[in-house]
Formats: sequence, C-alpha cells, structure tokens
Amino acid sequence: MLRRPIRLLVGAGISFVVVLIGGTAAIDLYTEVLWFESIGLTDVLWRRVLAGASLRALTTLAGALFVLLNLARVVRHLGPVQLRRRYGNIEIAEVVPRGYVRTGILAAAALAGWWLSGISFPRGSSLTLLGWLNQVPWGSADPLFQRDLSFYVFSLPLYSRVLDYFLLVVVWSAMLALVGYVLVGAVRVRSGRLEVDDRPRRHFALLVGGVVLLFGVRYWMGRYGVLFDGSGFGGGVGYTDEHARLAAYRALAVISLAAAGTLAWAATRRSWVPAIAAIGLLLLTGVGLGMIYPALVQKIRVVPNQLEREEPYIRWNLEFTRRAYALDDIDRRVMPVQRVWSPNWTALQPALERLPLWDAEPLQVSFRERESLRGYYHFPSVHPDRYGPPGDERQVAIAVREFTAAGLAPDAQTWSTLHLNAEQVRGNGAVVTSVAEKTADGDPVFWLSGVDPVRRSPGAPADVDLLDTSVWFGETTDGYIVVKPETLTDTTAGMPTGVGVGNLARRLALAWQLGDRNLLFTGELTPSSRLLHRRRIQERLSAIAPFILWDRAPLPVILDGRIVWFVDGFTVSSMFPIARPFPLGGLDNVRYVRNSVKATIDGRTGAVALYAIDADEPVLAAWARAFPGLFRPLETLPAGLRAHLRYPAVLMRLQADVLEEYHVDEPSAFFSGQNEWQVPGTALGPETGGAPSAPLYSMIPARTGRVAFLLVTPFVARERQNMTAVMLVANSPENYGDITLLQLARDAQVSGPRQIRTIIEQDPTISADLSLWRQSGSDVDLGELRIVPLDSALLYVQPVFLKGSAGSIPQLHRVIVSDGTSVFMASTLRDGVIGLRAGEDTTAADVAGGAATPDVDWAARAIEVLNAADQALRNGQFDEFGRRWAELQDVLRRAAAARSGG
Repeated sequence: MLRRPIRLLVGAGISFVVVLIGGTAAIDLYTEVLWFESIGLTDVLWRRVLAGASLRALTTLAGALFVLLNLARVVRHLGPVQLRRRYGNIEIAEVVPRGYVRTGILAAAALAGWWLSGISFPRGSSLTLLGWLNQVPWGSADPLFQRDLSFYVFSLPLYSRVLDYFLLVVVWSAMLALVGYVLVGAVRVRSGRLEVDDRPRRHFALLVGGVVLLFGVRYWMGRYGVLFDGSGFGGGVGYTDEHARLAAYRALAVISLAAAGTLAWAATRRSWVPAIAAIGLLLLTGVGLGMIYPALVQKIRVVPNQLEREEPYIRWNLEFTRRAYALDDIDRRVMPVQRVWSPNWTALQPALERLPLWDAEPLQVSFRERESLRGYYHFPSVHPDRYGPPGDERQVAIAVREFTAAGLAPDAQTWSTLHLNAEQVRGNGAVVTSVAEKTADGDPVFWLSGVDPVRRSPGAPADVDLLDTSVWFGETTDGYIVVKPETLTDTTAGMPTGVGVGNLARRLALAWQLGDRNLLFTGELTPSSRLLHRRRIQERLSAIAPFILWDRAPLPVILDGRIVWFVDGFTVSSMFPIARPFPLGGLDNVRYVRNSVKATIDGRTGAVALYAIDADEPVLAAWARAFPGLFRPLETLPAGLRAHLRYPAVLMRLQADVLEEYHVDEPSAFFSGQNEWQVPGTALGPETGGAPSAPLYSMIPARTGRVAFLLVTPFVARERQNMTAVMLVANSPENYGDITLLQLARDAQVSGPRQIRTIIEQDPTISADLSLWRQSGSDVDLGELRIVPLDSALLYVQPVFLKGSAGSIPQLHRVIVSDGTSVFMASTLRDGVIGLRAGEDTTAADVAGGAATPDVDWAARAIEVLNAADQALRNGQFDEFGRRWAELQDVLRRAAAARSGG
C-alpha cells in the first residue's frame, strides 16, 4: 500500500491541476457572463455554452466508456500487481489492491475521453451542433444525389467531425491496449520473434476491424466529397467523378465492410493470415479503384471528347457558382454604344456636379495633417457616404478621429493614463467633406471639422451635425478603460455599456482574465466604475456572433448628433456544393456568401443591435432559430440609418471576381475561355505589379433620370484592355443590393481605363503640363478613374492630385474629362466638360445651355491665379510659385480654346 505522505502529495498535485484548469475555466465563464450581461445578450452566451458543454460531455462520455472497456479487457490479463521495497537486506513485496488498479484505469479512461473530445471538438464546435439542430430546408437540391442543400451546409460538417472523432477514439484505444499488453507481457519479442497471446490477438483484430469499418463509412460519406473537390473542368464535379470516383467509393465501402467482417472472424482463429489478407486487399483496391481507375477513365473517355463529356457538369458549375454568390438573378442589359454622341449636357450638368472627385488616400493625408489636432489622434480610414434630404443627397467622405496610445509621449503612457483617464483616451468627433468640391487652392471643402468646438459649415446638410463627440468604441480602439460616471463631462448622452467593478470578486476575475494586477490593487475605482473592453468593432461583433463574417470596413454614421457604426455581416459557408471557392475576409475557401446582416454599434455607449436584411436566407434563418431575438427585423432599423444603407464593397469585389469567368451562359464559351473578363488595375495595376482597382461609390446619373448613389466596377477584356461591361449595385433602401450588369458589344471597341490613361499621357497639352509639374519638384498622382455610364456612351473622369515637397498635403489640382476619344483637362469638372464639348466644335455657350457668354470667367480666374503666384514669390515659396505659374499658363490656354470654339 502507498505510504500516506506519497498519497497526500499525489492528491495535492491532482487537486492543484484540477483547481487550476477548472478555476481558469470558471473565471473565463464568469467574466463572459458579466460582459454579455452588460450588453443585454446573456441568452446568446448561455445557448452557446450549453451546446458546447453538452457536446463535450456526450463525446467525453462516449470516448471514456470505449477506452475503459478496452483497458478493462487488458486488466483481465493482468495478474497481481506487486510493489517491492527494500529495508536494508530485507525486501518486502506488497500487493497493490485491485481497487487501486480499477481506479487507475478509470482515471486514464476519463482523461483520454476528455482529451480526445477536446481534439475533435475544439472551442467553437458548439456552433456546428447548433447549426445542425436548427437547420431549415433550403428548398433546393444538388443534381447528383438529390439531397437538400441544407444537408451539405449543416449536416455533413457535423457527421464528418463525429466520424473522425470515433476513428481517433478507436485508434487511441488500440494504442493504449498495446501498451498495456506489452507491460503485462502478453505482447513480447522473444528470440527475435513477435509473440502475441490469444486474448490480445483477438482484441487487436476487433479493434483493427473497427478502424476498417469506420474507414468504410468514410468512403461512403466521401461520395459527397466529389461535389467539393471534383476533377471536372473548372474545378467542379465532372464526368470522371460521377462515373468512376463514385463507383470506386461505393466499392471501397463494401470492401471495407467485408474486410471488417473478415477481421472479426479472424479474431476467433489462431492465425493472422485472414486479417493480413483482408487489409492487403483493401489497400490494393484502394489504390486501384481510388486512383488508377479514375485516371484511366479521365484519359481514355474524357480527354478525347472533353467538352462533350463535361458539358452538363459545366452547366452545373455555372448555375451553382452564380447562385452561391447571388449572381443568378442580376439585371443584364446590353448597352448600345455610339461613337458620335451628343447627350443633353444641360440636363446632365447638375448630376455630374455631384460626381466624387476626391480619393480616400489624399483625403486621409489631408485629414491627418489638418485635423488630427493632437498627436494621439488619428484617422484609421476614410469612408464614402451621402447626406442630405431624399432626392438631393450629396456624397461625402467621413472619418472618425480615434485615439491611439502610440501618439502619447513615452512618459505619458502610464497605466493610469491609458486605463483610468476615460476622457483623454476616447476618440473625439469626426471630419466630413464634400467629395465633389474643392477650394480655389485645391483643398477639400469641410462640412464638419475641429473639436472643442466642432466647426460646421453653413452649407452642410442638416443631418451633418455632431453634438456628442465621444467615441469609446471604434475601428482601432484596443485595450480596456475604466469609466467613472462622476468624472464624465456629459452623462445625458448615455453611459457606456461596461462591467461594473465595484466589488472585489469582479475586480479579481477581470484582473485575472485581462492579465493586469493593477486593476486589482488600484485605489481609484468607485462603486459606480465600469470597465469597458472589447471596444474594437470587429472584436465586439465577433464575440457576440462568431458565426457571422464581419466586414473590416465599418461605416461611421452621424445619427441624431452622435457617431453610430454601421457594419455589414455575411453569412458564409464552405460547404455549398459544386460552387467554386473564392477567398473573402481572410477565409480562403468560401463557397457561399450573402450580405444578410447589418449591425449597429453606438460609438459612445457601445450598444449593439443586429438587423436581418433577408430573414428568409437559409443560413441566417438557422442562426435566428438557434438564437431567438438576436436579429431584429430590418423594418425596425431607424429611418436615419436606413438612409445610409450601403452595399459592401468587399462583396462586390468578390462578385466581380466571379463574373470574370462566370458571366457566360454557354458551357462552350466557359470551356474555351475566349470571352473572359478582368477587373482593370489602378495606375499601378496588374499590368505593372499593382492590385486591381476597388469598386467605387459614386453619385452618378441613373437610367431613371435621377442621381443615384451606386457602387461601380468596370470590366475589360482579358489581355486586351478594351471595356466589356460595367457592374452597378444600388444602395438606396427601396432597391438595396440590386445588381445591374451593363454589357458592351464585343466589337464596340470602347476604351478601357488603361487605354484612357494612354490617351491622357499622349495628349500634347496635358503631357506638357504633367511634365512641367513633375520637373518643378511636385509629385503628380492620377487618382482613381471614374467611369460614368450614360445612355449610349461612357464618360471618364480622372482627378489629378499635386503634392509639393516631402510631407506636403495633396491638392486636387486638375480634373481630366474624356469621352474615350477626346480628352480635356481643367481646374474643375464643370470646366472640363465645357472644354471637352468645345473640342467637339460646340461653343462653351452651347454647353452651358444657350447662355450668351461662357460660364467660365477665364479672365477672373487668370487674375486669381496670378495673384496667388505673386504672393508665393513674395513669400519665397518657389515650389508653390512654379505650380501657380503653370496653372496660369493652363488657364490662358483653356481661355484661348474656349474663345476659338475648339
């Protein structure tokens, strides 16, 4: 019998491990409950916890029971266990009580079950179980097995995981049994030969038979795998998959079943021959049927007549891929292109004046230099949106001034400053500019700027009015802070949602979870203090709904005088059959996506609300059943936010990637690949090693005659660069998400972005101006090309940004306008349109709608620029003087062109 000190030591060690593991888990759960309780979503947490605990308990129990049965079989082969101790010349042998042995194998089985369950069902597996339990019929089936699509999205992932778990349990039990039999001498090596007693031999035969049986089930389930890793053309399921691989999987499943039966029969015999023969046959048929036979079918039957054999499967691929990415019901139109076109410029002029000219990058630099105000403020990103009364909206760029600890002086980055000084470590207001306007100097026109006080332009729409500038929750807001209500300057706007830290138990738990002992020992907390953590938008939403893929570009909206974040959420799946996978949001294997959710987060309080855009979407419907009340109807979204609905650019970029190949309808066209598109590149696009251009939000004339806020992506022919189509997505509440694809005739030869840039660089006047600016030390940046589809033509608008010496602020210096053939550069878009029409033998007065004199007062503009150049020379600003002098030359040249009518 073990001595008492040893027993106490072992017991103490086991207790310490249990307390450490269990205590950590309990603290994590406790702090999670506190956080979810603070945002009013405790039910969401408990449903996930109970689902995970139930799954873990069931699998642990099943695994532990199986391991226990196998270890008990080994123990039956075990004789008395003796412990020998020596006292001087006397050796004493003590028999270990049988109860100790039984306790040992019971503990080993329990630990094995828990460990194996944790490997197969890690954290997050509860969502797989909840999805399976709450799935709804999809209402559509795959063409090969005729199973409802919900089987693949919700059931198959759980079945595969459970099958792998049982396979792991059986293999682990066999390993433990082998170790046990070796220890008791039932399996041994004697005289260079392996000797196995009858009982372990029968035991191993049954276990190996169980493994083979489970492999047979995997072969049977593997039939569905051909819908995801097919060998057909384009990566989808193909002829060989249906006529060779499926037959091979069925045969291998039957052979595995027969091999398992043979192994069970072999357990009653004293020979290893039947078992070895069964396993050998399975391996041989696995290679022959699983690899060689499909390869022969592909080479002999498919390759010589590939299009004929693969045609029906290509149709499946086209259909299911377009359906997976919501491209099966888009509005396709053929856009007639006229080489000689004369639109109603009088009617178009007000609409074109709303076209955005500023890009996000130069605006971000301008905001940082002009509006950061303090070193610890920064603008993480710039977002396009629109404000104003319905029908008269204006496009804006909005950016939130967020706090960054890196901007503080090193000696100011104290624990107290970063965690207890809530008023200092918050974001402070926002900047809003009109992206269709610029000042005379080429700077942005600010509608909202400054802090303490906030400066609002008189020309700003009424809804651009920020009254509460506090932003404790944002894009880059990391770390926790403690808010004391009595120290806040304004408590009428609402208190942030946080965890109360007034009692010692909460402080102890939070200090442990956050890994910060200062929280426990500080004396500055009060009974009303609240701890705010998970303040970054992505982190906050992912903690609430990890089954939703959240957009990384949340939109800040000014609502009722405060900042509210508007975030897109996507329901995704990697198990939508037949569809080709594409990457999205850090996931590499997305086969299905819908923009099904919109979330709002109050920038001050952190209050969260989730809204269902499409409550009938099958994946969202399952999550809504799993978490009742989590998703609110879209009709309950505040009207002030409905006006800011914005289709996510990241989703349109993905859909554009899909349409590059999947815009065709006929399998022959898809097979030949002769009509493939591509998204054109930026000024540093794919042809020069850069990235494809991103979709652009633009206020442009719609076919209805009114100006619409649309998301625009152009397509060009692969390897040819002429324009082939323009994709437009609506953002207004009444037709949100409607996709229109304007396709151009293949023989139209409409200029693409790269060709427009060539026209710009080859124009003698523009080329001379660009060269002059570059030689004077300025950096010239051609911004994103705006493509405006009109009734029968495309209008191209190219902003030109100028930046002087290093560190200077970019200015919108010129606007280039082109109809695809002619090109004109002016100081404003309006002047550019006038100049473009003047170059087509139309007078400026005609363009202005019959006015007696041109709308552009060239003389006044020349005097204005001359005065600016003179002032720059007096101040010794020679770079500025060079730019102004070049601008004066340009104004005089444009005036001469307008006067001569071309």
